[in-house]
Amino acid sequence: MKLLAPLTALSLLASASAATVRGLIPASTVLPNPSELPADTTITLTTAGELHKTFLRWDNTFVFRNVSEGSYVLDVAAEGYAFSPLRVDVGKGEEVAVKQTWRGRAWSNTGESKGVPIELRPIQATSYYQVREGFNLLKMLSSPMILIAIVSLVSIVFLPKLLDKMDPEFRAEFEAHQKKNSVTTDRMTNNIANFDAASFLAGMGKSSTPAPAQASGSSAGQGGNKRK
Repeated sequence: MKLLAPLTALSLLASASAATVRGLIPASTVLPNPSELPADTTITLTTAGELHKTFLRWDNTFVFRNVSEGSYVLDVAAEGYAFSPLRVDVGKGEEVAVKQTWRGRAWSNTGESKGVPIELRPIQATSYYQVREGFNLLKMLSSPMILIAIVSLVSIVFLPKLLDKMDPEFRAEFEAHQKKNSVTTDRMTNNIANFDAASFLAGMGKSSTPAPAQASGSSAGQGGNKRK
């Protein structure tokens, strides 16, 4: 009994210093009907080494109980909507002060003060899923491969008809030019096909100066004739 009395007194003191933080999500331009929020929407109060978590009630309100003295960040996690974080300062005597804050800035850099109970309004609607695009004929025809196929088909179908209606002299010149190009192409193809890479590489190290074997032989013959 002697031990229970001090423990009871300490628990009463702790509960007396703890505060209750209340808030709600009212109707707004971005969210006309807060009841449309999913059931797993969560609101958290976070500080170093301490986390309070709660859910929305049926009337779009929330309550944090037994919040100890300190500074907290209030966040809302709701699918489809983004909320701005708030700074919640819990002081002695269940005093609660709420101010606007921003991520990535100094903790002392706060915005306007908010009232109590806290009113949370979404800043924008968000979409985490990309709608699959349907069939688009114009986008398909704008593909480079489709354009090349169309141009090739048109040239195959309509080019012979254009040649039939062409001027005879111009047609003869065009056919001669085609034959000349085909002959040049065939020669280049044959040269490439008959090219001996091994012989070419082997001959690159040899000297281009011809051997004087025949010259020496002829000079010897001429000398013998002179002696006779």
